Amino acid sequence: MNLFRSEEHLRRWASFDPASEDGIIALSDLGVLFSTESRRHLLDGDYLERWAGQRWPERREALARVGKAIPYWLPAGR
Repeated sequence: MNLFRSEEHLRRWASFDPASEDGIIALSDLGVLFSTESRRHLLDGDYLERWAGQRWPERREALARVGKAIPYWLPAGR
């Protein structure tokens, strides 16, 4: 993962590939993805039993909220 000051800086990067456009996501949007309820319990001893099944539904909902519910961010079959 590379972090850039802005999308403009990213697009001016010498190694920028326009085909990677779907992978661009704002830092604030990553905050939404990583603040779901199941992520808060990732280190709980009962995570697999209690929370793992909620992770993908929450992730899909968070991606929809930030406008990234697209194939790049959603693995096939999820």
